[in-house]
Amino acid sequence: MAIEGLKSYYKENMQKMHYLTEEQCEQLLCSVFELLENMGIQMNDDEATELFVKNGASVSDGMLKIPRELVIKCINSAGKEAIFYDQMGNIKMRVGGVNTYFGLGPTNPYTNDFETGERRSSKRSDVANAARVADACPNIDFIMGLAQISDENVAVSDVYEGYEMMTNSTKPVLIWGIDKDGLADQIRIAEVIAGGHDKLIEKPFVGVFPGCPDTPLKINKREAQNMIFCAKSGLPIIWMGGGQLGTVTPVVIPGSASISAAEMLTGICLAQLVNPGCTVIAGFGILTVDMRSMTSAYGSPEHCIGEMMSSDMFKYLNLPNIQTAGVTDSKVVDEQSAIETSMNVLSCILTGANLVHDVGFVDSALSGSVEQIVLSDEVIGYARRIVRPLDFNEESMVRALIEEVGPGGSYITEEHTFENFRDEVWFPSLIDRSAYKVWEVDKKDFRTRLREKTSDIFYNHKAPEFTEGVQKELQDILISAETRVNASQK
Repeated sequence: MAIEGLKSYYKENMQKMHYLTEEQCEQLLCSVFELLENMGIQMNDDEATELFVKNGASVSDGMLKIPRELVIKCINSAGKEAIFYDQMGNIKMRVGGVNTYFGLGPTNPYTNDFETGERRSSKRSDVANAARVADACPNIDFIMGLAQISDENVAVSDVYEGYEMMTNSTKPVLIWGIDKDGLADQIRIAEVIAGGHDKLIEKPFVGVFPGCPDTPLKINKREAQNMIFCAKSGLPIIWMGGGQLGTVTPVVIPGSASISAAEMLTGICLAQLVNPGCTVIAGFGILTVDMRSMTSAYGSPEHCIGEMMSSDMFKYLNLPNIQTAGVTDSKVVDEQSAIETSMNVLSCILTGANLVHDVGFVDSALSGSVEQIVLSDEVIGYARRIVRPLDFNEESMVRALIEEVGPGGSYITEEHTFENFRDEVWFPSLIDRSAYKVWEVDKKDFRTRLREKTSDIFYNHKAPEFTEGVQKELQDILISAETRVNASQK
């Protein structure tokens, strides 16, 4: 079945696997259209509501009802790709199609202290440490804070987080804001580093995250206002949601997905009504609530299913998506974290999820861990080798070489082997492949090797350096943010 007004990009965006069939993507979308048109969504912001009403939506019994035609129009107008640069102006991510990139997540209230092993409230220094460790990991493509700062003024903690991310890594960063003023302050930080507003917009190394919907089917004033601000900013927008089975969404996965997808498409519509053609990188997750403990399960198979479903739906629409991996419910980095991380990373990369965040999450997203970042870096490298395309051609089939070596021969001394083995074979940095006699000298298990590698990065990897003039401008922004917040609190 086709959807009138929408082209299916399901086959064009083919990756190693799909979880949903093309027909199931259409069934999910039709369910979402009916939900938004007939029941509607609660939009708790007058400006956003007025924008929708001016474009054909209606309000009844406090619910914003959005016609299918308007949703489809906004889907078709949305940007299909977001290009991110590093601070030096080099392209680092083309977010769209079947390209997959991995990065950290935000706002963990706790941190597993690398030096003491203590689980404690997150500090400003934890953002700096996470950004610096991720900066050194080749398979971590972008930065988020991995900590909800508690040792600074909470009302301006988002600005301090943005500052620490952008001054401890040159990789692209995703910023979030307590409000639009906090987002504006962080954008000013990025403009100083980029050398001006125009240079930042020309080669953005920052994406803006207005927040999340209040599931089920509710967008609050702050998030709506943040979305309007982000749509006007000219920077790529991140819009992420997700339901918990059996609590804020139905316990059945298709029903949960329909609620989350409706919230995502509403956000995309709002951004398009403000700035047609802007790019929104959207996606939803599905979390299990363990009915025995009532805790969210990030490492569950249902979570993997939700990530793959969301990726498939947005591939069908040819819109860039954001998903979640590199996460675990384990309280420490151990065998459980390795299992769960491997499964959710592989799920995302097989379905070609675009922007995959929350790397470094432990303890069901309550804590951040730099060791989890380094573990995930290894897993992502492994997974990337699995999905790397194979070329079947005359060169790769090496028929002449096979005939030359012949039956019973050896390829170890062949020049072809020497020239190609580094590119053809993935070499781990943590996984042990040594001979037993070599290993038994030190008998280092995986945890020991992980600890040593993380320690080397933690203490030795250097943050980028800025001129005194840039440093002063950045400090002035922080002082201005503190002044702004203090004035508003009087």
